Amino acid sequence: MTTPAPDAASSADKDAREYLSALVRYRWLLLGAALLGTGVAWLWTQQQTRIYRSTATLEYVPNPVRPLGSDVEDIADPVGDFLSTREFIETQNRVMQSRAVLTRVVERLALHESPGFFGLPEEGFRPRTVGETTDRLRSQVYVEQIKNTRLADLRVEDSSPDRAKLLADTVLEVFIEKALEDRLASTVQALEWLVDQLDDLRSELEEAELALHDFKMEHNVLSVSMEDRQNIVAQELQSLSAAISEAQQKRIVQQAHLVRLREIQREGLPVDSDDGGAEVVEALRSTLREKRAERTRLSFRYGSEHPEMVAVTTELQELETQIAQELESMVRAAGARLGETRRIEAGLRAAISETQNAGLVLNLREIEFERLARERTNREKLYQQVLTRTTETNLTRMINTSHVRLVDEGTVATTPVSPKVPQSLAAGALMGMLVGLLLTLGIQRLDNRLRRPDQVEELGIVLLGTLPRMEEALQKVPEPERLRVRDRFILEKPQSSLAESCRTIRTNLTFMAASEARTAFVVTSPAPREGKSTVACNLAIAIAQSGHSVLLVDTDLRRPRLHRSWSAKQDLGISNVLVGEASFDEVPIPTEVEGLDLVVCGPVPPNPAELLHTAAFDAFLSDARARYDRVIFDSPPLGVVSDAAVIAKKSDGAILVAKSMHTTREGLRGLVRRLRDVNATILGAVVNDLDVQKSSHYGAYYQYYRREGYYGPDPESDTSQAAE
Repeated sequence: MTTPAPDAASSADKDAREYLSALVRYRWLLLGAALLGTGVAWLWTQQQTRIYRSTATLEYVPNPVRPLGSDVEDIADPVGDFLSTREFIETQNRVMQSRAVLTRVVERLALHESPGFFGLPEEGFRPRTVGETTDRLRSQVYVEQIKNTRLADLRVEDSSPDRAKLLADTVLEVFIEKALEDRLASTVQALEWLVDQLDDLRSELEEAELALHDFKMEHNVLSVSMEDRQNIVAQELQSLSAAISEAQQKRIVQQAHLVRLREIQREGLPVDSDDGGAEVVEALRSTLREKRAERTRLSFRYGSEHPEMVAVTTELQELETQIAQELESMVRAAGARLGETRRIEAGLRAAISETQNAGLVLNLREIEFERLARERTNREKLYQQVLTRTTETNLTRMINTSHVRLVDEGTVATTPVSPKVPQSLAAGALMGMLVGLLLTLGIQRLDNRLRRPDQVEELGIVLLGTLPRMEEALQKVPEPERLRVRDRFILEKPQSSLAESCRTIRTNLTFMAASEARTAFVVTSPAPREGKSTVACNLAIAIAQSGHSVLLVDTDLRRPRLHRSWSAKQDLGISNVLVGEASFDEVPIPTEVEGLDLVVCGPVPPNPAELLHTAAFDAFLSDARARYDRVIFDSPPLGVVSDAAVIAKKSDGAILVAKSMHTTREGLRGLVRRLRDVNATILGAVVNDLDVQKSSHYGAYYQYYRREGYYGPDPESDTSQAAE
């Protein structure tokens, strides 16, 4: 019979409660670690050199005074619109901390020869290099921009407050000097470059003017301008385009007329009145119709060979010939007119092509002209700009203005900024507490003892019940009587929580025995001093009180105990039966509990394990089952000897006893494995000595009934049943 695995979320909650319980249990370790960390931090701060900070303030001025007016732009102006992005200020802040500035400071103050700057005594001091000193100074200089302002704070830290102020003032002085030098150097370089560019631009402008003049002379641009020539060509193209449009329209009309005449000629259609010769053709066609009608009348009267019929037929043929000749003449005339129109159109197209070619040549000349004129204009503008800029730069070179000015000199600090004692102590306490927490969690992780009853179920073992700790209740009991009271606690305190727990275990065991007909079982544990004898005695009393006959047998043939619990003699017991010195009927000892008999160990044999394998033990077990409802064997720990495994194999099963905060999960798991190796039945487990006050799972339940006196009128006696 096994228990299903616990829910993952429930297991996580229990683990969290375990860790919280461990933190409470090891709170002194946490406190000690925090105090130790605080002490270490305090000792560390006492050994540190006191550092003082001097702060100086400067301002970046984007619009310095301009004696030449705002229209004259400074060619070395480093700001302009650049200031809005703050990149200029950030750049200057980095320049202030640069090696170039700080090297000047080192050389000006001779810091590389100052032992105090390095925190060393004068005796035996060896001067350092400038580069090494500069690197040390860079680690002491900080620049912080003040938000939403053009101000920046320069902070210098040193072991001497006076030297920190001197360093801050000197760094600012050198930085302002360097900014002005860089500006003047940039202006001089720019002026030299502008003068060179001005000479080159003057020569280029003269060359551009001469090239434009030569082009005008070559193409006679002076008599008629390029624009007038373009207008003449455009007007000519416009008139030719209009003429060719008229010729195209005329050609289309004549071509359609020619097609119409050919259809009339081919199909005998009526001729339009607008066509030349239309009246003649229509007159001939009218005469032809009359002659055909006349021939039709004569055909009724005469035959085809009659002279009148022959005459009429001849006239019809002559009329048809005349009509065909007239239509052919009209077609030839229309074709001639269409050919003339086509020749006119072709001539117009040739004229347009010649005019367009002339326009293209003129365009090329205009492009060349515009290019030369544009080059002359651009070089003239560029020359004027450079000339103006050269003049302005030559003037601004003589003016010393800077974009940086000093606001406040460095301060002399009265209190050190490092080490920060409160923060260091707090950090030390925090680190100590963190180390204590890690130690606590590590101890909790490595502690494999059974803490919660549900951990039994996690091993796949049925939890029959729990027994609370009874140490508080035994404090008033004399030491010689404690063992007897412990094993018979249910008789001494029938209304206690432990008595109720025993009855719960009895109920669970009764249901299992009733369903599977189990009457004999062994009580064992992984290791000594885990309460198996106490569980066996109190469970036997609880079963007997329910009306069953119970035989309690002490099968711990090495260190028997039940005779002391029940004040019985040890001279005759189960060992006598197993060696054949006594019969079964001689060994049961009645107790004061009705229905409960006791069989003590008897003389301790030299070979206990061999006696349990004999037929005598099988006979003893058979007789016990026949005469009692329940048979309970109190055996030695299975983790020490194998006696319990032998009894469990021959009986109906085993009840495992695990002591809270004492039995390890590995020990309990090994016990289960040894029983299963011999195919013994495991009825379940009982968790003994549970501190219900500290158990988050069971404490509230027991505390409630202790407070209300549920198990009897004397709640004080019940409160003593709490276990760890």
